[in-house]
Amino acid sequence: MSKPDHQAWLDNALQGVLAGEPVENISAVQPDIATDEAYALQRQLIDMLVSHGGWGRICGYKAALTAEPAQQAMGVHEPVIGVLFDNGAHTANGQTALAITPDRPVLLETELGFTLGQNINSPVTPDSVTDLMSTCQAMIELASPNLQQRPAGVDLVSTNSASYGFIQSAFTADPKTLEVDQLEVSLSRVAPEQETLHSFPAGTVMGGQYQALAWLINTVLAQEYPLEAGHVLMTGSIGSMHPGTPGEYLADFGVLGQLGFKL
Repeated sequence: MSKPDHQAWLDNALQGVLAGEPVENISAVQPDIATDEAYALQRQLIDMLVSHGGWGRICGYKAALTAEPAQQAMGVHEPVIGVLFDNGAHTANGQTALAITPDRPVLLETELGFTLGQNINSPVTPDSVTDLMSTCQAMIELASPNLQQRPAGVDLVSTNSASYGFIQSAFTADPKTLEVDQLEVSLSRVAPEQETLHSFPAGTVMGGQYQALAWLINTVLAQEYPLEAGHVLMTGSIGSMHPGTPGEYLADFGVLGQLGFKL
């Protein structure tokens, strides 16, 4: 059986990602597509985005679907990864609410980010990752599936796993000085009404932050993406994701400080 030609889908996906228009689900084009094929399409789409230039440069990677119920709902058996681009990066100082105006619907996730202190070319273990990181910082992911229909796992993977943007704290800490799994992370909406959206320990992600970080690094390497000093690694949602409805929000990351933003 001949291999399907996905160039038309890739061309349309590129325009959808750039313009914020919903992309056709790859599972509607090829219902039997496997996860490894979806990753191959993701890498081709990333190459096209880099060549186009309108999405910026690769600045890191993210884990998605880190919770088992989310994996089951999407028909996958492990988390998935996506590529972060610097045109979606925002930095907040924690003192003033940062104004963000997304050009598409977004979902809000509280996460931890780790910045690589050196290039990585070989697999790592949870015990070894701390020495490879230069900083740890509070993060808010602005995720956007941007698909025409309810996604399956292969749909997410092929379109870069809902990667759209993120807010990172200007305040950073040395991960070697932190008990990262003990950090209590909360997200609240503070206007137009006050509401606590969630509060969870950071260690609930994949059994621990360093387990999640090692898994992310090893999966990025397996997908043949580069891991370079300065890249940011986001280990997955701490607590639930929430629709990014207009309003003002405050995330608290304990000793890593607070992130205030408004949509």
